[in-house]
This record gives sequence, structure tokens and C-alpha cells, in this order.
Amino acid sequence: MPTPSALPSPDSLASAESVAGFDQVARADLQSFDELGAGIIEKQSVKLACCAGCSICCSLRVDVFAHEVFLIAHYIWSHFSPEELATLYTRLAAHEDRVLPLTPYEHATTNIRCPLLRDDGCCSVYAARPHSCRRHHSQDLAACQYTYDHPADLETPAAHHQELYYTLTEAMLQGFEKYAELGYDPTIYELGTAVAEALRDPTSWSRWRNGGHAFLHASVTPPA
Repeated sequence: MPTPSALPSPDSLASAESVAGFDQVARADLQSFDELGAGIIEKQSVKLACCAGCSICCSLRVDVFAHEVFLIAHYIWSHFSPEELATLYTRLAAHEDRVLPLTPYEHATTNIRCPLLRDDGCCSVYAARPHSCRRHHSQDLAACQYTYDHPADLETPAAHHQELYYTLTEAMLQGFEKYAELGYDPTIYELGTAVAEALRDPTSWSRWRNGGHAFLHASVTPPA
């Protein structure tokens, strides 16, 4: 992973105007997604076990699409100090070393801490976190702990609120389909390895904007 001084500037990902325009659309989508979830939680009086600093689920494999990764990359460029960037690059490089040799199934059945997680257990890109993370919730901390303690058990149901989870899943998929209909990369990427490549390779943005595969080395999850 390059040092901060060796990395391209945010403007090299694209012109400032195009990045800003993309950010605006992507953030508006996330806000609508959050409002949809909040409405269900209020209407159904959903009691969640999730709280700030709890990071049990942050060892799960997170699948994302390229447009989500670029929003996160731009957030990192805009908000991280040089020291925070250096620390993040180190974590991302270690994450790649561990994840890339694994199959998606092997990764999904292994606890691997998200490289975007801070030492205090909080997400360093919380405001720009992807849909999969925003959709994930639990009504039972014990169920989360069981999943962490038994990562190879993919059959035990999570303690999701059904209406909340399925409604957000449908909204998430509809959003992804819109990007695919516009000709953008429909590949399902793993979060950490894709973020590492987005920060390291400025041509990934150009490839994505031109309808190509955004990331050439990130871990990919085959479609179901």
C-alpha cells in the first residue's frame, strides 16, 4: 500500500465537479434508505440491540457495489488526516493479505475484522457506510455473539426484524438495479479489498464511469 504522499489526490479520481455530483446523488440515496428504515422502526416500535461501540457484526464479510466503494473512498480523502490515512493503509494492506487468498465462502465463515473499524469499536466511515451495513440490525445481542462464536454456522437465522430487513433488502436491490440499467459495473465486491483498490488505483474510477469493471484485484462474490 503506498504511503500518503505517494497516493493520488482526490481530484485525480475525476474532476471535482463530477465527484461532487456523484457524492450528492449517492448521499441522497443513503438518506432515503435511512429514512425508510427509521419509519419502519418507529411504526413497528422495533427494539434494536445495536448500539454505538458494538462491533460484533463488523467481522462479517460485507458485499458492496462499486458506487458505494467510491463514496467511501471520497469520504476518506475528505475527512481523514495524514496520520489516519497512514493507519488505514496499513490495515487495508493487512486485510488484503488475509482476504484475497480466501474464497468468498472461506471468508464468510471466518471472523475477519473490518479494516474500516477504529480501535474504539466505531466505524471510521459511518456517515458513508454501505447499504449492507445500514440494513444489518439485531434484536438480540446473544444471537450476534453466537454468530461470532460460530462463524461456520451459516444456517442459524439472525435476529433481524423481518419487515425491516426485507423492506430494506428490496430497496437496496432496486437501487443497485438502477445503476446496472445505466450500464455501470454490477459486480459484487468485498468491502475492504475494494476500498483498498479504489484508494490505490485512480483508474478504477475511470473504468467504472466508462462502464467497465471498477476493481481488477478485489475479492468478488459470485451472484446467487
